[in-house]
Amino acid sequence: MRVVEVLDDATSAYTISAQVCFENFHGAANRLAGLLVLLAIARSRHVLDAEVHAAAAGLIKAGNEEFRALRSTPRSQHFHGHLANAGKLLRVAMEDIDRTLAGLASARDPLAPLQAAWSELRKASKCLPGFVLVDLQHSCCALHKTVIS
Repeated sequence: MRVVEVLDDATSAYTISAQVCFENFHGAANRLAGLLVLLAIARSRHVLDAEVHAAAAGLIKAGNEEFRALRSTPRSQHFHGHLANAGKLLRVAMEDIDRTLAGLASARDPLAPLQAAWSELRKASKCLPGFVLVDLQHSCCALHKTVIS
């Protein structure tokens, strides 16, 4: 027998409304990770995928606008806090990428806020039902050595 969490109507409505925001932040985090791979290759706008950059920026902006429209309930406050932090951190990561590309002395490593944003999304996903992130930390890949017995 599975135990299903029962949410009150207001929290259910919040959860449905928050899905789009969560997905936008998740999509932005994925795209920013891709941009960081390109930045690791060469710190130049010439290797940067401008469409991915624009998509990430658009998702962050849309996600933050959607977040501002959300009204949390007592049951969703913990999730709401993690979602707020994720949005702020994604914005910081994007600003750090832009500063790095512009060659500004104030540029910081964008990896730290991106990792923190991922952590916030992961924490949020555990607070309410219906928000799933696939954790690939312990996944297997073809690069592992094969053990022959």
